[in-house]
Amino acid sequence: MKKKSKETRRFFLQKSGLTALGLTSLAALPSSLAKTQPVKEAPLQQSNLVTRKNIADIPVNDPEIKVLKEAVGILKKRSDRSPLDPMGWTAHGMLHATFCATSIYANQVHYNWYVWPWHRLYLWSMEQKLQKAVNEPKLALHYWDWTKKNTIPEHYWGGESNPLFNNTRQVTEHDIIPTDFINVGAGFRAESYKTFGGYPAIKNRGEAQLDGLAEQSFHNNIHNWIGGQMATFTESGFEPVFYGHHGNCDRIWEAWQAYNPKNKLPAGEEWLEKRLFATDGNGTPVEFKIKELLNINDLGYQFEDLNLNPAFCNPYEVADLPDREKTKQDCIAPLNVQTSETGEIYQEFINKERAHVILHFERAQLPYQPYCARVFFEYDKNGSKKSTYSGTFTILPILDLDSVLLQNGVHLQIEIEKEIAEVIHANKDVQVIFQPVPLPNRAIPNEALKLENISLKMGI
Repeated sequence: MKKKSKETRRFFLQKSGLTALGLTSLAALPSSLAKTQPVKEAPLQQSNLVTRKNIADIPVNDPEIKVLKEAVGILKKRSDRSPLDPMGWTAHGMLHATFCATSIYANQVHYNWYVWPWHRLYLWSMEQKLQKAVNEPKLALHYWDWTKKNTIPEHYWGGESNPLFNNTRQVTEHDIIPTDFINVGAGFRAESYKTFGGYPAIKNRGEAQLDGLAEQSFHNNIHNWIGGQMATFTESGFEPVFYGHHGNCDRIWEAWQAYNPKNKLPAGEEWLEKRLFATDGNGTPVEFKIKELLNINDLGYQFEDLNLNPAFCNPYEVADLPDREKTKQDCIAPLNVQTSETGEIYQEFINKERAHVILHFERAQLPYQPYCARVFFEYDKNGSKKSTYSGTFTILPILDLDSVLLQNGVHLQIEIEKEIAEVIHANKDVQVIFQPVPLPNRAIPNEALKLENISLKMGI
């Protein structure tokens, strides 16, 4: 068995070496997305770089996958012997819980602009541990490009004998992710990092927390769709598909920067000098400042490409828009035009067909589970009622120091069309609708979520 394992790794290294000599990957989005942007070549892979690939494109019996499974299996066996082993699977999963399932604001990396840098560090930490486990410096973490493969790849199935399998998933290998769950276009069109990646972390208890559009849409949607451990802050780090999903999220962050020269990262010290914490390949605590996490080559990896399926990056075709399907669980509440920044929003649409705004509301009723819904604006147009879809979002529980209730005030960063701005500028009645989305093997709660004081504001 050991001899076979060594042969597999030897072939894998030979294959990686050939790739290093001959591969030139295009770090560009499809031409239909970057109509005014030249296609840029990524630098040739250097000897100290590994190339992360779409796991769905790699044959399930490929040596790369075999080595990956072997490494994950080693980490899991370490934890079976001792859950406290700092180089084990359990300790690594708990590292995620420490900074994501916490009510200690100083540590929390969700609901704010630290979410993507910290998860990049977390993936680096896993990649280092996997490389050490099998003594293969060319072993690369993978990503799952769900814009091209909208079912969980077969690599993650096969039962308990497969280290990449997880029996808590509430979907099967045949379940298809709803297309609106994986639309990344609104995120790409957000020029402000605060819109794409989140606002600064709150300083005091009770302040408004503003997640980034990317976190509240495709990131949360897919976590919640898979269900089981994946749908929790405390245990998602134990789910192998987490690393494929977040690998793609990290790639999308990189693609966002390449998509438009106006898409800039924060330049202030509050973000760049922020220290983030993880463990290295030996399980030793390490810290990085965010400015040290912004060049992925410095972290030892590159992506095979940044090409996403353009069908999920460009504005929806009318035929592809989700239907407004009325259910008894729908939340319908009026938009408060008096508290909305109607004039500022209307001005934003000069020479624009769509723009980003903040939808704010108060919850009169607080569910404990993640809440996934399609958001529609409904209003009168030429004597008939029209429903305009604006996005699909998953709102996650926010832990409070004294309770496990969700925070009352919620902010969604959304993209709206010009027609909505014109309607609210004309002081017409507008209803905001949250239409809950049924998920595989889960029932929608019978009661409709009760919302109040809904308003639209510009970013700050």
